[in-house]
Amino acid sequence: MDTTRHKEIEIEALKVLDDYEIADPVVNVAKIAEGQNVKIKEIEMPEGYGNVAGFYDKNTKAIYVEKKDPPQRKLFSIAHELGHLILQHQNATVLFRITREDAAYPLQEKEANSFAAHLLMPEFMLRKYMQKYNLTKADYGTMAKIFGVPVSSMLHQLERLK
Repeated sequence: MDTTRHKEIEIEALKVLDDYEIADPVVNVAKIAEGQNVKIKEIEMPEGYGNVAGFYDKNTKAIYVEKKDPPQRKLFSIAHELGHLILQHQNATVLFRITREDAAYPLQEKEANSFAAHLLMPEFMLRKYMQKYNLTKADYGTMAKIFGVPVSSMLHQLERLK
């Protein structure tokens, strides 16, 4: 994904935060989903889909997440699926929990991940909370707890801060 598209996705995420008057973590994805007329449902993924973290069903207008996943994973999965919806991806696939190298992800999955990261951990919030608690990028574990996100996601987002 090129830098211009990455910036466009960041702007979309910031618009959503502004529209729902969200300025602090943990980002209330349920409020955003409700505003998009989307239900969130926790289910046990069917047999053969154990590596699926979440998906959006256009017919039922529902985001389904794995019931057994930790809250941080569910939060990111919901934000990722909202990304597909808000970015108007027509052929989005399921979100696999398997960590893959960025190059292995289809473009729409990269974009939805980018949207989720910017929605849950926008730069303005990261800087605000780093300053508020006198934290540095090395405190990514603490930051992940504050933001309610997976540690790996926070580490990746903090690496992007200049």
